[in-house]
Amino acid sequence: MDNTNALRALLIGVESDGAKDLFQLLESLGMVLIPRSASEGSLYSLIESLQPDLIFVDANSPARDTLEHAVSAHRDLPQPVVSADGDLQISLRRLAGDIGISLYAGDGVTPALLQALIDLTISHCHSIEVLRREVALAMMAQPRDVAVH
Repeated sequence: MDNTNALRALLIGVESDGAKDLFQLLESLGMVLIPRSASEGSLYSLIESLQPDLIFVDANSPARDTLEHAVSAHRDLPQPVVSADGDLQISLRRLAGDIGISLYAGDGVTPALLQALIDLTISHCHSIEVLRREVALAMMAQPRDVAVH
């Protein structure tokens, strides 16, 4: 598959199981994912060299604060997705609050694409959580075979 025009997403310190499942889904849709640890060198240099269209960062990571500082000082870097109207604003709050991910986007990422991406992220993470609860309940409800010696 030719990825020359694919969206490039930098993943900084986002390592939960739900996030990993989501990122596999995004990759299968053609997005190029570039995972990096939160402690990996200079974020500015990393972002400048990789030039991602999107950045996903763990909302509770110290790297998010470092990233905030880097993008505020360099307007050519992907910016935080914070000023949005209506449904997108509500979705952004859910993404950060419920899922624990902050999102940054470059100029070429449209509001419609952001909304679809955020909706997919929230839906996927909540679906995984519901499935885990249902499996746990089903396992507790099944009678256990007890071996008697």
